Amino acid sequence: MIMAIDLGSTSFKAAVFDRRLRQLRAGSRRLVYRFGAGGSVELAVAHALSALRGAVTDACAADYNLSAIALTSQAQTFTMVDDRGRSQMPFVSWQDSSAGAACAQLKGKLKHFGAHCSFGEILPGLQICQLRRRRPKARLMPLNLPSYVLRLWTGAAVTDENIAAMSGLYSLKKRGWWPEALRACGLRERQLPKIIPVGGIAALTTAAARRFGLPAGIPVILAGNDQTAGGYAAYLEQKKELLITLGTAQVAYAATSKLPRAAPGLVRGPYPGGLFYSMAADECGGNVVTWAQTVLAGCATEARFEALSAQSPKGCRGMVFEPDVPLARGAWRNIAFRHGPGDLARAVLEALSRRMADLARRVYPAGLPSIKVAGGGAQSRLWRSIIADALGVTVQRTTATPLAGAARMALETVRGK
Repeated sequence: MIMAIDLGSTSFKAAVFDRRLRQLRAGSRRLVYRFGAGGSVELAVAHALSALRGAVTDACAADYNLSAIALTSQAQTFTMVDDRGRSQMPFVSWQDSSAGAACAQLKGKLKHFGAHCSFGEILPGLQICQLRRRRPKARLMPLNLPSYVLRLWTGAAVTDENIAAMSGLYSLKKRGWWPEALRACGLRERQLPKIIPVGGIAALTTAAARRFGLPAGIPVILAGNDQTAGGYAAYLEQKKELLITLGTAQVAYAATSKLPRAAPGLVRGPYPGGLFYSMAADECGGNVVTWAQTVLAGCATEARFEALSAQSPKGCRGMVFEPDVPLARGAWRNIAFRHGPGDLARAVLEALSRRMADLARRVYPAGLPSIKVAGGGAQSRLWRSIIADALGVTVQRTTATPLAGAARMALETVRGK
């Protein structure tokens, strides 16, 4: 049996899979963040561990004979630990925007950042910006979320190249920690975890894992970021397809044989099996739909929102919706007396679908392949059809999840594939 764990942004999830990758049991716990002045977003370590313990305990309610544990995760979120692995601060979330000044300073120091990092430009939420702002002491080690859990369960400080490349501290050109970036943050390489290939075995659990209901002596596989794990669940490297995810945000993701060239708005990095990925993301997604449900008459539930949207024709009779998540606002244009709640609702889906089409073409500029769609929004038949119209290709729903992809990586690793 394989235990897969997804350290997501909204919740921590865990599931047990058999050797045919059938999910047997699962658990989940929602997370509560602390929002502070200046854009600070933190996650209490004790709360995170309680959520993890609850998800794992629910998934392991039966006495499963585990052969491996796989960890996939949100990127960037990290804490600082001492030489005994004890956290010295809360987790700083990737959603934290308090490092704007440090971001501006790094842009002046690291002129060729995009050539080295997964991201084409330096952003305030990147781990490198938070470290530049905080200037960690020489005795402390920054550990991202999955590496902290690994350290807790195994005593080993390890990360995978997929997650490392998103931090801003790792060089895709050098395939290791980037000296210039470390100097910009006042870090030394000995303060950072060991790097292994994504999908590799990081260490074996010790007796410390028993506090989470897990046995000792089990290999722990690091399965990269959650989008990579979701792509692996969809077998993108074999099918040459594009995976789009309709979650809180919208994401377009593809596996590639070569590392894509750095470009604004494009994220790239290592993929299992020595391959690479190309990804584009948009903050506008299911969060905008959820907001629209609260302000449009008769649209309070997902079912009602879709039913009313379906009553409006393509083009919403001339109405257009324009979302702007950074400014936390949206606007309907060309509203006339003939328009009703259904037109306003469909206009939201059409706006999101146009934005998704832009993401997809950013990842696949030379022509779109067949497309799989995942995430909560994929359950909407209408949304899928509007996306298909915007893209001009067939769109098929998939049940691929990060948990399933992490389990697949672990299963193949323990089998020696």
